[in-house]
Amino acid sequence: MRVHSVKLMKKMDLIRDLPKGPLEVYRKRATFNWKSMRINLLGEDLVRYQKKLWNYIESSPEFQRPVKTISLDETRRRCYKQLNSLIKNDILPIDHPGWFNYLFFYDASLPVVTGITQGMVPSVIFSLGTNRHGEILEKIQEGKYTSCFALTEIAHGTNIRGMLTTAKYDPRTESFIFHSPNFESAKCWAGALGKAATHAIVYAQLITPDNENHGLHPFIVQIRDPKTFLPMPGITVGDMGEKVALNGVDNGFLMFNHYSVPRINLLNKNADVTKEGKYVAQIKDRSKLFGASLGALSTGRVTITMIGTMYITLATVIAIRYVAARKQFGPSAKEEYPVIEYQVQQGRLFPHLASMYAMTVFSHMFVRKSREFQIDMLTSDDKELISTKGLEIHALSSAAKPLCTWTARDAIQDCREACGGHGYLKVSRLGDIRSENDANCTYEGENNVLIQQASNWLLSQWANVSQGKKVASPLGSASFLEGANQILSLKFNCSSIDQTMQLENLLIAFKWLTCYYLKKTYERVHRLKQNGNGNFEARNDSQTYFARTLTLVYAEHAIIQTFCHRIQDPEFKDDERLVLTKLCSLYAGWSLERRLGDLYAGGYASPDSKIDILLREGIIAISKDLVKDAVALVDVVAPPDFILNSPLGMSDGEIYKHLEKSFLKNPENLQRPSWWQEISRSKL
Repeated sequence: MRVHSVKLMKKMDLIRDLPKGPLEVYRKRATFNWKSMRINLLGEDLVRYQKKLWNYIESSPEFQRPVKTISLDETRRRCYKQLNSLIKNDILPIDHPGWFNYLFFYDASLPVVTGITQGMVPSVIFSLGTNRHGEILEKIQEGKYTSCFALTEIAHGTNIRGMLTTAKYDPRTESFIFHSPNFESAKCWAGALGKAATHAIVYAQLITPDNENHGLHPFIVQIRDPKTFLPMPGITVGDMGEKVALNGVDNGFLMFNHYSVPRINLLNKNADVTKEGKYVAQIKDRSKLFGASLGALSTGRVTITMIGTMYITLATVIAIRYVAARKQFGPSAKEEYPVIEYQVQQGRLFPHLASMYAMTVFSHMFVRKSREFQIDMLTSDDKELISTKGLEIHALSSAAKPLCTWTARDAIQDCREACGGHGYLKVSRLGDIRSENDANCTYEGENNVLIQQASNWLLSQWANVSQGKKVASPLGSASFLEGANQILSLKFNCSSIDQTMQLENLLIAFKWLTCYYLKKTYERVHRLKQNGNGNFEARNDSQTYFARTLTLVYAEHAIIQTFCHRIQDPEFKDDERLVLTKLCSLYAGWSLERRLGDLYAGGYASPDSKIDILLREGIIAISKDLVKDAVALVDVVAPPDFILNSPLGMSDGEIYKHLEKSFLKNPENLQRPSWWQEISRSKL
């Protein structure tokens, strides 16, 4: 035990001490050591990488923040300059690709461009390409080519089956002829496409010489000359202009005019076309072929669950440090309390603190599982398992991505409001965080559409349950459905607050909710079909109050289940496990409280069960208990002050000192405007 403690102490030396200040009073009250918790929650390797990354950013000229707002062109130039600096100095993590998401703590545009050019594109080529694509991949990795991922079209986003761009094979030239029939078919929103990309992974409808359309397939396509960065003949490519946020990312549009692409540029891991024009699929079942492709395409959505975690972390760190240092009102005119002591602030912020921890645990697990799936696609011969895993990853990412990004959206807004007027200042960074996260709700699949895709997979699992078949859930997110009939017979029987807030009881309630909504939605779809509706109409008319809620409850269960499992890790000390258990209970209880109507209506809770009172009192009690640990809990996940870059959330808690510094930083703030003579309506 002593040896373990000595090793832990050495690991904790990796983490900077925090400065003294107004927050010290709460740090002294904490029930656990925040440095130890960071090591055990994130792992020594990640903590070491964070130290390397933070130190490099803080000391490098390319990463020093501009005093004034810079132009759109300069913003993009700055982003690529920083990316090249990270690559040149070997800062990007190769063995742990999910770690680059911690760049979101510094500036969101940089990891978006990094993820696309250094992660997503190479990953897709690895997963869906073969040896014949090695040279292109090598040049991308060497930086001789710049790449992007072009799937979305102007008139079709999440509905990937409806894409209009065609790639018709010509056996005479052994090439695919790419064509965009109209502007609606223009590829768009692809990051790095606007100015930088020389090559793009393009998804197009593959048509063989017999005019048979074999559906959407991926190609690696040259779109610009790497020597001049001018478009290739037959290519129209441009920038989409300034956005609400993420302006370091050059989102672009792309059109083809009968543009010839060599046959070998088809990413042919799962399907190929011979020189003569014969279509050959490695996976004969088209739905399974589609399932394998979906798994590869889900990488972006999986990553966004972690991106949402980065944003909610930033906002929560800023807000909780602010409310712990900010004093307002009190029991007497001479005494002011830190506003964290007020129940309304606890009820507003602490569920988001709990959500942040739950999302942190879940997103790290999910990114790891997705990475393992990418490796399986390269090494495994079990096509059936690959397809099944791909479909589950697609479903879980289509559920978790909306839940996590919406949770972050709501948390950021509450954090902004909790910081009052100061939170509305741009220097608080909360407005930028809000705008940056907003993109998460639409890219890589608009949330409401993704929810429908997840519910479709869940409904197919209920069909297996009804027929006594095994539930196809190799990741375990839905394996509990095999006991659905027994789960649906359960009743809420807790008689105390403590019993109600126990993790096993909260998890059972979410299993019941998922089964309840799955059965309810399945019966709704079946009833609509019996009334003469087609499959499309039945699914469409069973979303609101049915499939939509089902998907979100399924995602909540998956996150809670993952958190519960992670808490049992023996690496955690007893005091760490205790506070993590409180956070998990708070997240689960807070999520469950919003479903009280379903618990009563579905018969899980009887009218006299008092589940509403027990849950709400439990949420209030845990929130009050977490006051002493809240500052230490955000210290666990907070980046250094230079990275956080918010005067409201600095680690010393000296809000007003840092606000004053920010006001005085730009000399123009103290100067009269150049148009001062235009202010007065009277002539002097």
